[in-house]
Amino acid sequence: MQHLRPECKQADPGTPCPTNGTAYLLVYNAVKAESGLIRGRLHDKGMHCAIGSTFTAQPNIALPTNFIDEVAMVNDSAPTVSPRQRRLIVLRWLRWKLNQLGMPGFASAPASKR
Repeated sequence: MQHLRPECKQADPGTPCPTNGTAYLLVYNAVKAESGLIRGRLHDKGMHCAIGSTFTAQPNIALPTNFIDEVAMVNDSAPTVSPRQRRLIVLRWLRWKLNQLGMPGFASAPASKR
């Protein structure tokens, strides 16, 4: 199971499981809709981490465990920043990742001021 988000559970067989650019785009859109991100857990007091945001926005999907660990590692990489700053860090990384995966529209996308 996931190392950084052990509270994730095994998905039922047949659950849609987006990968590659589709998975990163789902996370990007979910994080963009948040005002801030927490660290270390999927959900806490109505707030979410990047992966928790994705599962809240898309409750009927699964994500590969290595993908969850990668996103969680970036989400938790700055333990002393505010939830809003953490959101901006994750969005910046996701834009970079999407650009690297061949989605050039994300290369110069400005960070949301939300």
